[in-house]
Amino acid sequence: MCKKSGNTHCSELGTDPSLWSKDAPLAKPQYVKEAFQIFSDSVNLVQVGKVSEAKSLLKNSRDLEMREWFHVHAQNSGGWRNRVLGIPAPQPTLPLDPVKTFANFESTVFARDNFTCRYCSLDVFPKKVFKKMHAAVGADFLPLGSTNATRSGFYLMFVATLDHVFPWGLGGRTNESNLVTCCWSCNYGKANFTVEQLGMTDPFKR
Repeated sequence: MCKKSGNTHCSELGTDPSLWSKDAPLAKPQYVKEAFQIFSDSVNLVQVGKVSEAKSLLKNSRDLEMREWFHVHAQNSGGWRNRVLGIPAPQPTLPLDPVKTFANFESTVFARDNFTCRYCSLDVFPKKVFKKMHAAVGADFLPLGSTNATRSGFYLMFVATLDHVFPWGLGGRTNESNLVTCCWSCNYGKANFTVEQLGMTDPFKR
């Protein structure tokens, strides 16, 4: 496992920066991309009252595998990338923005970005969709626990959040010119690094 003490690199990422994604901290496996359609189909089924069919789709998915991928690989990818590249963080621009919470910007930025992660380009769903799905199908089919270890892999892959492109802790502003729509795996993977520290391109310049 890539989190185990003594490991020198992430097996999913590898040590050759020329093979890394320039857009996302860690490129998602094909089955994760395919899982988006599975979840989207299950949402549509619930909307037309076919809850049992939605449960069947979710039950036969690779939900647990996605959770494991997030836990072992995705959330640690930024640290591994920076360890290889060795690019130090810039000095913080002080004072830090007194506003850190981005809740007031979610609706406008999500709409601007068309509910698409600006790093990996996968579509994402707002949290309210997961809450409604959880209420409809139950925790056995879509767990939404209090920790990432107890949350559905679908949630970890496809729930929408916002990311400070230039990290808030380094002086990044909490405004629309520094916030992008982001999935959780890219958000956790990017962590508090700049895109330069991770060998990535600026999502605003793509």
